[in-house]
Amino acid sequence: MKDEGGRILITEVQVRNYKSLAQVVVQLAPLTVLVGINGSGKSNFADALRFVADSLNGTIALALKQRGGISAVRRISRGHPHNFGVRIKLALPQGTLADFSFEVASTSGGSFVVSRERCYVQRFLGEAAFYEVQNGTFTSEVPGIRARIESDRLALTIVSAVEEFRPVFDFLSRMRFYSIAPDRLREIQDPDAGDVLRRDGSNAAAVLREMKRRNKEDYERVCHLLSQVVPGVRSVEYHPLGQKETIRFKQDVSGDSPWTFEALNMSDGTLRALGILLAVYQPATPALIVIEEPEATVHPAAMEILVQILRDGQHRSQVLVTTHSPDVLDNKAIVDENIRAVEYRGGCTQISRLGALSRESIRDRLYTPGELMRAGELQLDQETAESLARQLDLFGSI
Repeated sequence: MKDEGGRILITEVQVRNYKSLAQVVVQLAPLTVLVGINGSGKSNFADALRFVADSLNGTIALALKQRGGISAVRRISRGHPHNFGVRIKLALPQGTLADFSFEVASTSGGSFVVSRERCYVQRFLGEAAFYEVQNGTFTSEVPGIRARIESDRLALTIVSAVEEFRPVFDFLSRMRFYSIAPDRLREIQDPDAGDVLRRDGSNAAAVLREMKRRNKEDYERVCHLLSQVVPGVRSVEYHPLGQKETIRFKQDVSGDSPWTFEALNMSDGTLRALGILLAVYQPATPALIVIEEPEATVHPAAMEILVQILRDGQHRSQVLVTTHSPDVLDNKAIVDENIRAVEYRGGCTQISRLGALSRESIRDRLYTPGELMRAGELQLDQETAESLARQLDLFGSI
């Protein structure tokens, strides 16, 4: 799927043996909402994508260490699978398609090796670019690239020097993942470049500063949208404190002049809403934004506006949201084509579009998605989920 703006979009993600994800194939839209109860595996799917970004921005060894090691990432089962892997299909501008996949195998002593990696870029009516690596050695080489790489790194980090593969690296390394922590926005913050909002929002002051400096229109939009989410707020401003940074809010209380409040005095919902706005409008536009449970501590009436913002945000970045909130699902900006149901069955996670009965109930306006969820009747398409899982092949045909 490619939008009219010519952006790159993920069309399909395949994950095997990653945490609770035994075999899942998920087709993504410009805006995708993963919905399921706690413990169903929504965050595990998001983390599989984050693992890819972390591995490209650093090393696989560091990405594994941050998650407790390979034993904490590899799915636990009676068969004790030794390998886990991810495959991502992309639609690029002008009809170009890309297909990137890798597999990580555990070895003795809790170590690992990238057993196989492949990337294929096919231009519309043009020549294809391709490479493949097995156990650190290129089996299909790329001109100008040395024949061996380190076992804790993905070859794409090196091959990205080649023009054909650069867009794939740029997209996957610019995926951003957010679980906004209001307490981190309240804290006095260390100086930061402010290009990219951190996962917890802990550099929000610097991001706000750079947004206002580089794109005043985006800054004013954030202030305006925040005033819709939190009535009475006129603006939010960067404020230096010696060698530190913080955020201040101007809010109507009484009279004509707004009062100034420190972030310390603002509610969790206000700070979380600001974090989501900054994630969408930050100076360095992400390729993909993943926001986990945006509904937390946000009033349902305000959540309606935030979902609309995320819906609009899909024209800047591809958007993936995880939620277990009926209020998010009932937002008019969300249609059944945006929803992917997540269920934990038989010791593993399944992800799919809604089942036929759920879709028909929604389209015939018998029930809303939120009502079906409250009643425990929001079902995934079991047959499709199992069929796609059987077709999973990390290194299958292009």
